[in-house]
Amino acid sequence: MQSLSSKENYFIGLALSNSSSYDSSICVLDRNSNIVLLDKFYFAQDIDYFFESSPYVSKSAICATVPYDNKLLDGKWRIHSKNYQSLGDYFKINKNDWTNRISKRCCDTFKKLKEQNINIIRADINQLRQAYGLCSHYLSRTSIDCKNLQTSLKLKYNFSEMPDNMLSASALEAIIAAMFAMENANNIQTSTMFEIDEIPVLARSMSN
Repeated sequence: MQSLSSKENYFIGLALSNSSSYDSSICVLDRNSNIVLLDKFYFAQDIDYFFESSPYVSKSAICATVPYDNKLLDGKWRIHSKNYQSLGDYFKINKNDWTNRISKRCCDTFKKLKEQNINIIRADINQLRQAYGLCSHYLSRTSIDCKNLQTSLKLKYNFSEMPDNMLSASALEAIIAAMFAMENANNIQTSTMFEIDEIPVLARSMSN
């Protein structure tokens, strides 16, 4: 177990979806990396209520993942191509917010937390999975990928208290986000990818 220098007693990870059509999950870890709470939400107001009412929040460091904005797209190839579409001088009209690749969902909630001097960061879940060595050869968020990820978290990061039944993809991602919140609060090496409303989106170093 790493030596903790942070003042926070809890570390909260939020795996945030880009709409209420998909589940978001919150994980709370204590200073011994025990899972204190694991919960699922669909609506932004429920997430906001958790951060307003939970007793863990005032003594915590928080990491929320960055969801991609796919709400204006239909068709699998369009959703995947949006993140890789090159933009040039010929691209004069931003039709249907094509260039808006990042969802601003819950940004007001995160802004309020920052104003309360709570340690909050954002992260890209794909970068975290790669940095923690939790990538697999399976299609992301499929059943076999989730099974592989849950087993890896149990064996590699000692989350032995996880249930035998399969957790949702968002729950597993929330655990990873909470792990990163703990490491960042304890000054692990990170780099800033970009900012969303003055909240940094951090990348975990691959060497950690």
